[in-house]
Parts: sequence; structure tokens; C-alpha cells
Amino acid sequence: MKRILLVLCCWCFLVSLSYAGEKEEVLAEVGPYKLTKKEFEAKLETAPPQIKMILAHQPQLKNALVKRWVEISLLSLAAKDAKLDQDPKVKAKIDEVTKQILAQAYLEKVLAGVDKVDEKELKAYYEKNKEKFQEPKAIRARHILIKVPQNASPEEEKKALKKAQELRARLLKGEDFAELAKKYSEDPGTKDRGGDLGFFTRGQMVKEFEEAAFSLKPGEISPPVRTAFGYHLIKVEEVREAKQKSFEEVKEKVRQELVAAKEEEALQKVLKELQKKYPTKIYEDRL
Repeated sequence: MKRILLVLCCWCFLVSLSYAGEKEEVLAEVGPYKLTKKEFEAKLETAPPQIKMILAHQPQLKNALVKRWVEISLLSLAAKDAKLDQDPKVKAKIDEVTKQILAQAYLEKVLAGVDKVDEKELKAYYEKNKEKFQEPKAIRARHILIKVPQNASPEEEKKALKKAQELRARLLKGEDFAELAKKYSEDPGTKDRGGDLGFFTRGQMVKEFEEAAFSLKPGEISPPVRTAFGYHLIKVEEVREAKQKSFEEVKEKVRQELVAAKEEEALQKVLKELQKKYPTKIYEDRL
């Protein structure tokens, strides 16, 4: 419970202590500080999904959050009375947090409206970047792994290769790949399902395995393929060729990418202008 509450508080009270208006419903007050229901609910509304899920399952945590706000307020007032806000180290931390809040506020101002894109812009971005919205070629394969120990002796290497070659010979004579995988494969993650790896695309397997697998046609069985794990026999069961996704299928992804690109462009433009206004230098030789 304490750990969950700490996570919630780190999110919920990264805001300044505020003063309520006369007509606002107040949930708690400490000295000059007031926590209004409107402010509290607004903060909950903007919570990340994982925090909303926690609160949905444990609504009693809302009460705990208000109590923690009271504790933070009390400690804050005590710190001011002790003039800790004048301590150079504390002031430096306050300045750093203030700088981050101001930077975020200015960034939101600069980027306001950038996320508004029309259908024409979306379609133009899609057409220009069609290759990014393809479903890549995927294959479904099985494998049998004969492990080779690290730092294996030449004799151990030959023994593993011979076993793989013998199994391949049996497969080429018509024995069932799945049954031999269940009996002889040394990959604990796939042997019980007959060596079935499911569908995978390029970049998901080690290079040697990938090159061999993607060179096979459905039904073909590879020669022994050496990887860092040992020797593999690979059989391709099914091939799904690359497919271009339609605009409607990826419209939301297109929107996200376009908005992100426009935001980055706007940010870099602003930063370039600000660097002209405020002298800036990075001493890379001192890093």
C-alpha cells in the first residue's frame, strides 16, 4: 500500500500548493493552503492510465492522497518557517523544478494547434511514406535445436552436427518434423509444440537463423544451421508476403507520426530562434 501511495503522490502533487476561491468546494485546508475538489478531480482526470487503473480498483486511495496532501502542506509550511527556502541548496532545487515547469508551459504554448491536421495532410503524408506502413513479409517455421556447449571441443561439435544431419536424413525420408522436434529438440521453449516458432519477421531471430529460414520455401527443410545456440534444422510451414496497409488501416498511426514530426519541426525552429536571442555554448571538451 505504501509503495502504491508513493507512486501516486509522485504524480499527484507535482503541482504548487494553491489558494481556493470563495465559492469553490474545498476538500482540505492547511493554513493558507486549500485543496479544492475541482483541482483534485482535474488532476485525477489527467492521470496516466496505470494510475487510473490503481484508483479504479482501490478508490480508498483518494482519501489517502488527500491526507498526504495535508502532510506535504504541513511540512512545506514548517520548512518556510525554518527559512529552508532560503537555503542555497534548496533554492537551487526549487529553481531547477521551476525551470522545468516553465519550459514545459512554454513548450505547450509553442506547440498549441500543431496537432490539428486535416485529411488532406494525412493522405499526403501516407503517400509520401508508404513504405513505413507496410506489413512486412513473415514466415511460420518449426525448428529442431541440437545444442553445442560453449567452448565445445571439436569432438562435441562433430557429435552435434552428426546428430543434426541424421535427423535431417530421417526428415527427408518422410518422418514427421513435429514429432521429431518433440523427441529430440533441445529448445525447451518450443519442443513441446513440435518446434513451432509461430510467425516472425526479419530482425526477430539471430542473423544465421533468419537468413536460412527466409531462403526456404514452404515445406523445405534446411541443412544444419550453426548459431551461437547450436545446430538448427528449420522447416518453413507458411509464408505471408509483404502487404501494403491501406490508409484507413493506419490513419491513426499516420496522424500520430505527422503530429510528432510537426511538433519536432516547430520545436527545432523555436530553439534555433532562442539560441540567437540567448547566448548559448556547450563546452564539449569539458565533458
